[in-house]
Amino acid sequence: MAESFFPAETHLRQRAYHGVGMRSLVCATLVSLCAVAGGQLVARTQSEPGILHAITVKGNKRYSSAGIVKASELRIGQKVTPALIQEARQRLQDTELFTTVADHYQFFGHPLQYDVTFTVSENQQVFPIRFERLGVSSDALREYLRTHVILYSDEIPGTQAVLDRYRDAVRQFVDARKPGVKIVVTISNENPQQLAAVFAPNTPAPTISQVFVTGNHAVDTGTILRTVNAVAVGTPDTDMRLKLILNGAIRPLYAAKGYAAVSFPKIVTVPSKTDSGVVVKVQIKEGPVFHFGSIHFHGSGLDPNEVRAEIPFRPGQVFNGQKVQDFRDQLLKDLDRRGYLDATISTQTKTDDANRAVHVAYNVTPGSQYNFQSLDIHGLDLTSQPVIERLWGEKPGKPFNPEYPSFFLKRIQDMNLFDHLSSTHSDYTKDASTHGVIVHLYFVGGLSAADRAKKKREQEEKRETDGSWSPW
Repeated sequence: MAESFFPAETHLRQRAYHGVGMRSLVCATLVSLCAVAGGQLVARTQSEPGILHAITVKGNKRYSSAGIVKASELRIGQKVTPALIQEARQRLQDTELFTTVADHYQFFGHPLQYDVTFTVSENQQVFPIRFERLGVSSDALREYLRTHVILYSDEIPGTQAVLDRYRDAVRQFVDARKPGVKIVVTISNENPQQLAAVFAPNTPAPTISQVFVTGNHAVDTGTILRTVNAVAVGTPDTDMRLKLILNGAIRPLYAAKGYAAVSFPKIVTVPSKTDSGVVVKVQIKEGPVFHFGSIHFHGSGLDPNEVRAEIPFRPGQVFNGQKVQDFRDQLLKDLDRRGYLDATISTQTKTDDANRAVHVAYNVTPGSQYNFQSLDIHGLDLTSQPVIERLWGEKPGKPFNPEYPSFFLKRIQDMNLFDHLSSTHSDYTKDASTHGVIVHLYFVGGLSAADRAKKKREQEEKRETDGSWSPW
């Protein structure tokens, strides 16, 4: 956006100068304009003071033009010089909210007036702000920050100056209500999908001792508690971690029964009576049962007819989130078998509250198709190796199926081709530049599984007959 701050009248602009970062003004003593005053010729240089007539801001999206002008500390009507404009530009740069700040000004008229333009490039690496364990209203704290932090935003760069500025304002708000709380800010990775700037006391978060639930009907309490406590007990009690635990442990239980809108409207934390941790009490709101809505696939690598025949759910059936994920895994295996070893599939579900439906979309990125290139056999002599090579069924240049090596080795073991074959295993090496695959087969000598079982039976029979057997 670009917004100008100037009076209604306009004038002919006579001269313009630009600056970016540590700019140097060229021709600092250049005479820029000559005007007649009282019958005499008066020379004006670019260092001459003048009245600030207008300020324009360009390039900003996250921060308002009015806010940027306020942060520059320039005011319409004040007396300015190029040096003062440069100082204002530096003030904006020092906020560390912008990667670059450029100034451009023109001066004109008599008395001399200046039009200033700031062109900013906003810092794009920003993090949402979050508050933990501060004991104050998060909404009230955000409202305070809006009026006490220069160019406030709910998402901020992770530079030290910005973090310190927000932390100091948070401290002022909290200290007025709960004196003595020391606050730190860190870039938290509790949720790998979304890093955040977290403001919290400098003391460690208490650990969760136990989770209790209320309000559940569709899923029995025992199932919920076993599932959620298995992952919750012993973990730090932070808002984000608890949210991830509830969404990861409880929500799938309900999604498998069609409850796609389950929520947790009330969460209460109280000190544990048995240890130094906390007990978390979660209220569950199950909501209505949802059904499958539209089902879409985006991307390539899959045969639409095969997908249509294999998909285990249809529009109108009760929604089952587990089936959505299971079918995704099945599709990935199908792509694997066709040589698409780098394939990815993401799922998106969108709830339609009006129709109580869940629309499902699969986004398929197959990547490149890999072909079988050659065999690399280990553990066999020169006589046995050609036998295995002849039995190998995959042909060079054909799409590689990563399941085939294991299937092949099991067949070799079942054929009993070797007298002393203890075990086999395989792996493969893929070349991203040629999209070729080298398969490695490993044959380990020793007693076979059948021979080991026979030897074990003989030892057990011997212990029973010589009296050395013991049940412990």
